[in-house]
Amino acid sequence: LQSEAYACSVNMTSGGAQTLTGAYAHLSYFLTGENRTYEPFGQHGAHFGRTVPHSNFFIVPGAISPGAWELKTRYSNLNFDHIDKGQYNDITTGFNWYLNDRTRVMFDWIHPVTTSQTTYGATQSDLLAMRFDFNW
Repeated sequence: LQSEAYACSVNMTSGGAQTLTGAYAHLSYFLTGENRTYEPFGQHGAHFGRTVPHSNFFIVPGAISPGAWELKTRYSNLNFDHIDKGQYNDITTGFNWYLNDRTRVMFDWIHPVTTSQTTYGATQSDLLAMRFDFNW
């Protein structure tokens, strides 16, 4: 379980500085037994470290290893009511498949909901997203 709240002061072209706020809550669970490691003194400050599967994904005659599978869900909110621009909320749910510690495939269903004051008005949408993430 991870969450964060934030506030940001924005200098408007008219009306002076305004404070905008937001928050999110993220929950994930590894079906294959892995866990996230927290690195309080990482290279770029405190952060979650790289996910390392107990066994990398592979298929060979007579054997298979699934890599790591993570279920996830997240709720996010951005509040622009102070500048009469409404609110943006979304819920995202999906899963990550870690083939090894440097390769991940992400699948998400995202359901954003905006209020009528936002730039494009009140909306409810459904998005399906997939991302291939390779890093070193």
